[in-house]
Amino acid sequence: RGGMGVVFKAHEESLNRFVAIKILGEHLEEDGEYVERFVREAQSAAALSHPNIVQIYAISEDQGHHYFAMEYVQGPSVQRMIQTQGKIPPAEAARLIIQAASGLHVAHAQNVVHRDIKPANLMVTDQGLVKIADFGLALMGAATTRLTATGMLMGTPGYLSPEQCLDQSPDHRTDIYSLGVTFFEMVTGTMPFRADSPLALLRLIVEVEPPDIQELNPEVDGELRGIIARMLAKDRDERYSDCAAVMAAIQSWLEANG
Repeated sequence: RGGMGVVFKAHEESLNRFVAIKILGEHLEEDGEYVERFVREAQSAAALSHPNIVQIYAISEDQGHHYFAMEYVQGPSVQRMIQTQGKIPPAEAARLIIQAASGLHVAHAQNVVHRDIKPANLMVTDQGLVKIADFGLALMGAATTRLTATGMLMGTPGYLSPEQCLDQSPDHRTDIYSLGVTFFEMVTGTMPFRADSPLALLRLIVEVEPPDIQELNPEVDGELRGIIARMLAKDRDERYSDCAAVMAAIQSWLEANG
């Protein structure tokens, strides 16, 4: 159960499989803006077909209740993994991040920017396959609506990119930054920036460099720290140019480290 609605595990009798059904909260059903965002989430994800993206099966409305059915992922979120394990071993974290980058690479190729990448939105199956979920804030191409109007802060504060904090138009490098925050949190057990108020947090993201990963986890070597640092560059022109470059850098590190 979340701010926009509730997700049920259900059994689809016709195909004898479990699915997840996301239903828009009753308190939002009369709000055209939220209905639009809800529908866009389903449409954004349904336009993508990739093993690392949760598959959308159908979207519909029944007696005024908006819902969509999607792939059921048997396994925890990365957020739950961090909560139960604390620090995730660097190589394990790298293997998960490279999968997420692979899914994002396909989304970006179709002009879909997720805009809310965070540990809670990365599911991991029992076989170790990463699935990106919750495209509720996804921006398709140059489409503009009330939901992306100037002055509206969209996303989860701790994972926002500097350009989002400054109300600049996000692009695919925004997802690279948020994935870098997630990577940082996976190997250290903590987010790079924390503050007592949203405004103070935004200021940290824009103005302050992240803590030294080595002090938080000496097991993270210099090369991997450099990869994460580049993903977290405040100037998006200094980040990796695309997710293919992120994947190549992490793959090179994995091969060098067995």
